[in-house]
Amino acid sequence: MKYLLLGNDKKELKNENKEKYELDFNKCIGLIKASFKFDYKYDPYELEYLHWYDFYNDLESLSTSEFGNCCILNRVTSILNQEPKEIKDNKARQKLIEAQKLLSQKYCKQKEVEITKEQEESARAFYKSLGIEI
Repeated sequence: MKYLLLGNDKKELKNENKEKYELDFNKCIGLIKASFKFDYKYDPYELEYLHWYDFYNDLESLSTSEFGNCCILNRVTSILNQEPKEIKDNKARQKLIEAQKLLSQKYCKQKEVEITKEQEESARAFYKSLGIEI
C-alpha cells in the first residue's frame, strides 16, 4: 500500500490543482506485471508462491531513472508525483497536467462524490414518484 500510495503516508498526494492521487492496485496490475518483467524477468502473478515480503521488496526496488530508462510503473508514479508549479514553461506545464489527468483516470482511485441531504431527498422523491422505494 505504501508504494501504491506514491510514498505518501497520509494516503494523498497534492499537486497545483489540489488533486489527490492514490493508485488503485487492481487497475495497476498490468503496470506491475510489465515492471517486474522489465526489471526481474518474471511475472509475480504467474508464480506458484511468492511471499508478500519478497513481492514488496521487489516492488520497492523497481528501477528508477531521471533519464527515462526505468520501469513503466515508476514512470507513471513520477509523472503523478511531479509538481506542475515547478515547471516554468506554460506548454510543458499544461502537458504535465493533461498527463496527470489521463493517468489518474486510468490508474488511480477515483474520489467518491458526496451528495447533500437535499440531493438525496430529491432522488428519493423522484423514485417514489415512479413507484420505487429506495
